[in-house]
This record gives sequence, C-alpha cells and structure tokens, in this order.
Amino acid sequence: MQQRNLRKVMRYLVAVCAVVGSLAMFACSSGDNNQTFNVATSVPANANNIQAAVGVPLTIANGAVFNAGIGGNAVILTFPGPNTFSLVRGTTSATGTVTYGSCSFTILASSFAAGTGPQVGNVITFPTCNLAIAASNVEQGGDQVTGTVTLILSGATGSATSSPVTVNVFISDTGELFVTNPTTGATVDTGANISTNTGIVGSGG
Repeated sequence: MQQRNLRKVMRYLVAVCAVVGSLAMFACSSGDNNQTFNVATSVPANANNIQAAVGVPLTIANGAVFNAGIGGNAVILTFPGPNTFSLVRGTTSATGTVTYGSCSFTILASSFAAGTGPQVGNVITFPTCNLAIAASNVEQGGDQVTGTVTLILSGATGSATSSPVTVNVFISDTGELFVTNPTTGATVDTGANISTNTGIVGSGG
C-alpha cells in the first residue's frame, strides 16, 4: 500500500514538474522578443513631431539667435500650436508663425523696442531645426519610460539648444519611436524608427 501511494506521489510530482518546466520555457521564449533600446537620436522638426513640445515653455539661454538686440539674455520659446510661436524675454514678447523644412519664424506682432529684439516682418530661419530625443532601456512594444526632448536650432544668427523637456518615451511593436507631451497628453510619432536611426541602439534581449 505504501509503495503504491509513493508511486502515485512520484507520478504527481513528475507531472507538476513538467507543467512548471513548460511554463518557464514559454515565458523565456516570449521574453526573447522584447528587446530594449537606448535612445539618443535627433530628427528634423516638422508640423507633426513638434507637437511633442506644444504648450511647453522652452528656455533658450542664447536669445541672440533670434535677434542680436537680445544679447546674451535667455528667452522663453513656446509653441501654442504646431504652426505658431511666442518668444518672451521678461515683459516683452514677439509672436508669429513657424514653417518647417528649415524652421522659419515670421514675426507678426512684437512689443520689443527697436534694437532690442525681433520686429514685425522679421523672418528668422534656422536650416538646422531638430528635436533630440533621449531615453534609456526602452522596451520595444513595452511600457512608456521617462526621457527628454530638446530643441536644437542653428543658422546664420548662431546656434542654441533649449532646456530639455521631460516626456514619456516608448517604442511601438513595429519599431516607431513615440513621445507623450507632458502638457497636452498627445502621443506623438517622432518619425524615428529603430531600423533607420543610428541613435537608437539595442541594449539587450
């Protein structure tokens, strides 16, 4: 009787071990597809991906890139919408429209005195106008992680980099890089992809 019971117990244990083993193999097999990436890439700004920064004040330390009269003073650049902007220094401001390719800022209204900042009718163009996105350990098809977006401008008037904006970053199942705007909550396709952007590098499986 004891031997029969012992054999039953052993068979039960073997069955349990087989089930546990198969589940473990399934879990490992599923995890093999979830590669993670470190992101340090930049993409040309356009009317779609600039929505990652819409409504977010961007501090630019070198305000002179917008007008020499600003000198070494910082300005706050904000995009109320993808094709509009405001530029503020202290109590003075300029507003207008922005177009992409090269980023061209057209001044439609200004409270800057002549010689102290951009004036109505000025067009300020930056042939280099990029969004730099950075984040670590972003799992393809996984949860959002904390990262940053920074606006980089460069043209005839000089170069400037904005303060970084803290955003959520994620990579879709198909490899596209997305960010979530912290102010509007919009999910924005940056135009970057793990297969085409050298700044998105696999960090493990």
